[in-house]
Amino acid sequence: MEPRRHRLAVVLVGVVLVAALAPTMATARATVEVAVDGTPTESGERRTVTDDPVLDIEVTGAESIESVTIRVDGESRRSFEPNATTFSERVTLGLTDGDHEVAVVVDSTERWTATILKDSTAPLVTFTSPFESVGRPPTGQIAVREGATTLAADLDDQSGVREVRIERTYEWRFGGQSRRDLETYRIENPGDNVSQPILFGLGRNELHVVAVDVHGQRRTHDITVWVLDDQRPVIDLNRFERTGDTLHVAGTVRDNVKVNTLSYRVAGTAQKNFVSNPTSAEPTRSRLAVDFAFTVPISDSTEGIVLEATDVNENEREWTVPLDYRGHLEPRITITDARVNGSHVDVAGTVANGQVTRVVVESVGPDGDVVDSRTAYDGDATSSVEIHERLAAASDETTVVIRAVDTAGRDHRESVTLATPRVETPTDPVPTRTVTATPAVTTTASTPAATTTASEDDGEQPTTRGDGTLSTGLTAVGAVIVGRLLVAVRRQ
Repeated sequence: MEPRRHRLAVVLVGVVLVAALAPTMATARATVEVAVDGTPTESGERRTVTDDPVLDIEVTGAESIESVTIRVDGESRRSFEPNATTFSERVTLGLTDGDHEVAVVVDSTERWTATILKDSTAPLVTFTSPFESVGRPPTGQIAVREGATTLAADLDDQSGVREVRIERTYEWRFGGQSRRDLETYRIENPGDNVSQPILFGLGRNELHVVAVDVHGQRRTHDITVWVLDDQRPVIDLNRFERTGDTLHVAGTVRDNVKVNTLSYRVAGTAQKNFVSNPTSAEPTRSRLAVDFAFTVPISDSTEGIVLEATDVNENEREWTVPLDYRGHLEPRITITDARVNGSHVDVAGTVANGQVTRVVVESVGPDGDVVDSRTAYDGDATSSVEIHERLAAASDETTVVIRAVDTAGRDHRESVTLATPRVETPTDPVPTRTVTATPAVTTTASTPAATTTASEDDGEQPTTRGDGTLSTGLTAVGAVIVGRLLVAVRRQ
């Protein structure tokens, strides 16, 4: 009788184990197939959608399926109890933009997972130049003061920007007829920013900007850009040279929107000669800066020429250029002497040619710091400056720098380095001395002293005219000599 009880116990244990493992075995034999927006998607894959995704779910099991749950980012969204060996359902998931982890759970076991990126928003365009729209779309009316500019913007999109299209439309009238100009730019795969040089015309311009992402979603901005122009053209000369009875003139006229005309006439006459003829308001890059060159017949009585430039908004610049003009020349700086004098350095030199308004002499240490500074000249434009300065020296090595600033604000410099091994750098440098130079007086038997007067055009270029007498000039020379002797005695 004893052996039979053992066999019964073994049979009961086997039945209990089979009953406990039955759901797990059924789940293990279940298969899950999912299509996202009609595209079959394997577990572990990534899909991008532009709207709430539609999931078609098919589950097949060898045994009855008790539950199917759809989870999004760990949260249960939909649950079903099929109690059958097959299950089929179409589910639409409401998702926010961004990445989401979606899972299908069968009888408490995760059988399918995928990452779904929802990108339902067109690219965000934030303009940075020539106007800004940070944190908000640009307004419909924008004003700028330069015709030639760069349209720049930062781009932001979940999936990436495929292209940016820019259209600039400008209409104007010329010769009694209406004209229209359209410029189109297309930038493919711009990344996270775009920068496009663009040319606007005077007044109203229509700007149409479209950003398209990789899914074809587009964002459009329609902006009216007004170009305002209250600046006069600028005239630069790079040649102003007399050869016998002929004056050779060359240079460039520039404008922030468009140069209209450039003409000249001999001072004191009314005959105007056009170098650049009138044009329309049509945006033209070649009219932002126009090079010119011409010759003018002159005589000994000619005082100068008058240059006149206009832009398409009728802003005008008139410049009377005297025959002795030297502003087109680059100042020539010459250091004639530089030597160590105890704890100082003495420097002598000249600035010639060109037109300068300021000359500064500096002593600079090996570390690049300025030890001492003296202003040799600060005043009206001049073509000649004499330099005689004493400056504190640096320890070990001192570089003497002469800087001359021309009438256009450009900085010109010349330098020399001296060994100053036994000099201690002063803790309190000698204060900068500013000298307002008195124009040198040149006296001859036939030429009166010169007096400088500014031209009518903003005082840009001085005009030299004769004024004074021989006796006045000699008196001035005597005063200058006596003054210099007194300064020399005081220094000793």
